[in-house]
Amino acid sequence: MLKTVARSIYGDLPELIKDPLGSFQERARTPAGISPLKLGRRQAYLIGDPAYIRHVLLEQFENYDKETPAYEAVQLVLGRGMFTSHGPLWKKNRRLAQPAFHGHRVQRFGPILERISRRFAEHWERQCRQGEPVDASEDMMKITLEGVSEVLFGADISESSNEINRVFPIILRNLAFRVTRPIRWPDWIPTRRNREFREALNSLNRIVDGLILKRRQRLTEIEAMAPDARDLLSTLMLAQDEETGERMSDQQLRDEVMTLMIAGHETTANALTWVWYLLDQYPDEAERLHQELEVEIGNRAPTVADLPRLKRLRMVISEALRLYPPVWTFDRRAIAPDTLGTTKIAPGDLVIISPYAIQRNPAFWSDPDTFRPERFEPGQEEQKNKFLFLPFGAGPRICLGQSFAMMESLLIMATLLTKFRASRWDSSPIRPKPVVTLRTSAPLLLRLELKNA
Repeated sequence: MLKTVARSIYGDLPELIKDPLGSFQERARTPAGISPLKLGRRQAYLIGDPAYIRHVLLEQFENYDKETPAYEAVQLVLGRGMFTSHGPLWKKNRRLAQPAFHGHRVQRFGPILERISRRFAEHWERQCRQGEPVDASEDMMKITLEGVSEVLFGADISESSNEINRVFPIILRNLAFRVTRPIRWPDWIPTRRNREFREALNSLNRIVDGLILKRRQRLTEIEAMAPDARDLLSTLMLAQDEETGERMSDQQLRDEVMTLMIAGHETTANALTWVWYLLDQYPDEAERLHQELEVEIGNRAPTVADLPRLKRLRMVISEALRLYPPVWTFDRRAIAPDTLGTTKIAPGDLVIISPYAIQRNPAFWSDPDTFRPERFEPGQEEQKNKFLFLPFGAGPRICLGQSFAMMESLLIMATLLTKFRASRWDSSPIRPKPVVTLRTSAPLLLRLELKNA
C-alpha cells in the first residue's frame, strides 16, 4: 500500500535518483526506442532511437522548449542566456553571438590558451619534483576556468581571479544540488545552503557587472581596435543583430557571460579528467599518444598550428566524450501535441535524451563499453549518425562553443603530455557521478613523471 502511494506521488523519481545512469541505459535500449517515465505527476519519455532524437532536436525543434524543472533551476545563475532561453529571444542571442565563434575568430584565442597551458605545466613540474600527487579533477577545473576567464575578459580579469576561483566551486556545488533535488527548500528561505549560494552568486555578479561597465566606458576605444585584438566580452558587446541592428543589453551580456563561464569550463574540465582516467586504464593508448607527440611536437611547447596534426589525440578526446559525455542527459518540453512512433506526446510532456545511454547502446556501437579511439579515425568513423554522438548536442541548438572546447582540450592535453607521463596515484575505485555534469566519484590523483628529466 505504501509503495503504491509513494509511486503515485513520486513516480519513477526514486529509481532515477538511485541509479540514473543504469536506469537510463536500460530504458534507452527498449526496442520501441522510447520509454515512458513518471516524474512526480509529470509525464516524461526517454528516447533512445536516433530518428526520434533527430525529430526533437532538428525537424521539430521549435516545438520543444527548455521550460523544464532542470533548466529552471539553472536560470537563477545563467539567466536567459542562449543555454536556457528559447523562441525569439534565443534566436536573437544566437545571431548576435554566433560570429564570435566562427573558426577563424576562435583561433585568435589560441595564444592565450598556449600561455595558460605552459604556465600550468610549470605548476605541475614543481609538484612533480616535490614528489606530490596532482588532483587532475581539481586542476582541470582550474586551468579551464583560467582559460575561459582570460578569453572572456582579457587582462581585466587578473585582479578578480582569486575571488572567482573562491566562489565558483560554491556556485557549481549548489547548482548541482538544485538540478538533482526537485523537492527542496525555496530559495528565499535563509538556510545555510541558500545563504552560501546567494553570497557567492552576488559576488560573481558584482565582478561580471563591473567588467561590463568598464567595457561600456571604453567602448569608443574598443571599436577602434582590430577585431582580433578584442577579448570575447568586447566582441559580444559590439556584435549587432544583422536583422535589427541591435546590440546586447547589459542583462543579455551578463547572462551570456555566465553561460560561457560555467558551461565553457565545467564541461571541458570534466571531459579532460576522464581522458586522464582512460589513459591510465589503457597504457598502450597513452604510449601511442606519446609517440605521436614526439614525432609532431618533439620537446617544444605545442601551439594551435600543431593541432591539425595531432590526429590520435583528437580521436582519444572524442572517444572519452563518447564514454563519459559531460552533459550526460538533457530534456525538452513539448509545446504542442506531437507523435514519436506510435507514442502521443502531449503539451507539457518532457522528452529526455541521455547521451551517456545512447553512446553506450550496443545496438549502435560495437563493444560499446570499451575505449577504442579508432572509432573516430578520420573518414572511418564507426558511427557517422550525428544523432548517436551527442557530447555537444545536435540540430540548430548544437553547442556554439564546440570548436573552442576542442581547441582548448587539444592544447591542454598536448602541452601536459609533451612534458609528463601520468599514472594513478592509488587504486581507489573511480565511477561516473552524474550531477549537472558527469564527474568522477572521487578525486583523480595522478603520479607524474617528467619525460625529459
